[in-house]
Amino acid sequence: AAQVRASRQGYYGSVSFVDEQIGRILETLERRGMLEETLIVYTSDHGDMTGDHHMWRKSYAYEASAHVPMLARGPGTKGASVTRVVELRDLLPTFLEAAGQPTDERCDGVSLFANSTRDVIDLEHDVCYNPANHWSALTDGKTKYIFHARDGEEQLFDLTKDPHELNDLAGTSAVSQWRNRMIEHLSVRGGKYVQNGKLALRPKANLYSPNFPT
Repeated sequence: AAQVRASRQGYYGSVSFVDEQIGRILETLERRGMLEETLIVYTSDHGDMTGDHHMWRKSYAYEASAHVPMLARGPGTKGASVTRVVELRDLLPTFLEAAGQPTDERCDGVSLFANSTRDVIDLEHDVCYNPANHWSALTDGKTKYIFHARDGEEQLFDLTKDPHELNDLAGTSAVSQWRNRMIEHLSVRGGKYVQNGKLALRPKANLYSPNFPT
């Protein structure tokens, strides 16, 4: 328990240090009269489990690792809150729209300023560090479905009622709807991911993404 506490204190201290440096940047922009014409986005590529679920570091589908901050301040934001799920791929289209430039049709993301109809986002992690840590996931921000590709274990969490993901609902009837969503989502990748209408086990790493040019 003492080691966990000390590790979390160190992590939170690092976050506080970053916050202070961002404050210095904001002060400088304001002093130069540039604050209100600058779009500032605060985000991260991953979190850290910091001992939640007895896990450390990144690479897990759970909130502490996968749910990262996404704050924006500047022209066009007007204190609005986006309730739909967003992801890091949305940053490029956001920057392009803020700069008055069109978004290339090849972009996977959606501008944070857009009225998107996106209902879910996908998450995934191939084999790294540990062969058991190999999964695909879907979430709409309220529910999260996780498929562990090595052994087929499923997990389902109600993020509204259970934000710390302590109550696994995979044994309930609700899991079938989300499993079907995942099957539909992964079916375009072919037999490595979906076989005979079912999610396929992936005990080994897939070196290349399905969009890698051949």
